[in-house]
Amino acid sequence: MSARRKLGAQVVKFAVIGVGSTVLNLLLFALLRHALGNQWANITALLICTVINTALNRRYTFGARGTGGAARVQLQSLVLLAITVAMTSGALEILRQTDPHADSLVSTGTVAVGNVIATVIRFLLLRRWFAPAAPEVVAAESAPTAL
Repeated sequence: MSARRKLGAQVVKFAVIGVGSTVLNLLLFALLRHALGNQWANITALLICTVINTALNRRYTFGARGTGGAARVQLQSLVLLAITVAMTSGALEILRQTDPHADSLVSTGTVAVGNVIATVIRFLLLRRWFAPAAPEVVAAESAPTAL
């Protein structure tokens, strides 16, 4: 499979998983926001969805099989979670300052906008983490070096 075709397949799989994760995230946020408040509902929904999203992308988008490296990837996903929390919480704070009585639809839309920004960053980082090393890089790293 050509590199371009492989990238295209990864983008499609990532998008399908991302849409499902986003729908779940927004649903959880909308359900939890009255009980927990916007920020805690956002963080709770993101935490749940990040674990699910990372596991699905690891297996289906980037083809990682088995449990080897799964814990490392989930730890790396905490970086992604932090980025997403920063984007969505920042968006919610801007909303709070501009419209402190925004309804659920506006609040949920605000979270969605923050998620879109974080999603681009998420794809780039996950692709980098799952990309196998190029053969010349592996050969260079395993070759003995002269002192």
